[in-house]
Amino acid sequence: MCGGIVSNGGPLSLTLLTEVKLLKALLMTRLSMMTRTKFATLLLGLSCLSSVFAQSGDIRVTVNPGGAQIDRIFIIPGESEGCSGGQLTSESVVTIAEMQLGQVYTILERQYLDRVLEEQRLGMSGLVFQNSAVDAGRLQGSQGVVFCSVGCIQSREVINLKLVDCQEGVQQWNASGVNADIFKLLSTILDELDNAPAQLELKAQEEERERQLQEEAKALAAQEAESAQDADDKAFDCYDVNHAGHTYELVRIGEDCWFAENLRSDQYANGALIVRVTGVKEWKSWSKSNDSFTGAHCLHEQSGKSDMYGYLYNLHAVHSPYGLCPTGWEVPSADDWGALNWHLGGERVAGGKLKAASMNGNNSSGFTALPAGMKSSSGEMEELDFAGHWWASDAVVKKKGNAIRMSKDELKSKPLSIDSSAGLSIRCKRLVSK
Repeated sequence: MCGGIVSNGGPLSLTLLTEVKLLKALLMTRLSMMTRTKFATLLLGLSCLSSVFAQSGDIRVTVNPGGAQIDRIFIIPGESEGCSGGQLTSESVVTIAEMQLGQVYTILERQYLDRVLEEQRLGMSGLVFQNSAVDAGRLQGSQGVVFCSVGCIQSREVINLKLVDCQEGVQQWNASGVNADIFKLLSTILDELDNAPAQLELKAQEEERERQLQEEAKALAAQEAESAQDADDKAFDCYDVNHAGHTYELVRIGEDCWFAENLRSDQYANGALIVRVTGVKEWKSWSKSNDSFTGAHCLHEQSGKSDMYGYLYNLHAVHSPYGLCPTGWEVPSADDWGALNWHLGGERVAGGKLKAASMNGNNSSGFTALPAGMKSSSGEMEELDFAGHWWASDAVVKKKGNAIRMSKDELKSKPLSIDSSAGLSIRCKRLVSK
């Protein structure tokens, strides 16, 4: 029966293309005007075409879920080089596509478009023709153009349809079938278009979840970094420390922890008392006696500023095996003082950052260097309220030791050598394991 279509009670032998065109004509006719015979003919034609095109094959459809909304389209034929003996042409694919895709798109009549393209078609390559068709479609009020083509690869028939956005010039979807049923191919396109909003929502959810995971990862990394810093700070232990009844403020400078005030203890780390020498004559006498190799300290007796400036110690107290600074702390070496100066920009400018305002510094380091002066080996106070002097822990060389001097009239933190029996201030630095 499918060898021909019965119309008006008589048999009609038609080629496949003629059958398809008849179906299109019947669909374009209002149903109310159709005779029962014509409608029966349409149903029979659809049944025949379905049996003709029913083939098992590979179908692939790709949809751009983020594409623009398209309602009005042209459907036009492209290349038509099917396999020998094949009955499909690009024109017949267009006709069937207009019937099927009309469920979701408004199909525009392409007579005016065909006229424009026919004038330009000669001499055009496929890509140039496609671009011209898209431009012409846009001018004719279309939002997209579906291109249909039929080809042959290794004796297998290949059908391809793709929708190109007339505004952006990008593909909205692409479908191909190898030895495939054209109706199945178009049905798959419609199914994928129905699923596109859900796929778009799923993609948006996945992107949002990915963004949340990235934010969570960043927050976790920041939290871990903060925890690690807290652990480092805790391990660094640069907090106030109590020694011999006094709580010392501390300051972290670079990777070192320092006392932020001068030592004011009359005890060694093991609790043994440090010899206290009072008076000018007594200190001078002590310095010249055999006891000058024993650690000693003195107060700021005349000024009464021991609580502010701390005590003054000879270098032998620094070298005592009992430890002048608290356990876990040490008197810094000349290298330690040099590293401190380097961290603050070098000895020429470091003093300004180490000195308190009373010494014409800005104390940006928090070190709070004060002008405690020094006790000379003769027992006299020198440079009180003008300069500060601090011992380094290096060995005595020719009765002299290394020290640092800072004064009101210089930005320098200046190294120098001073008689080991002189009394200077002490700053303690946290002992770092070597």
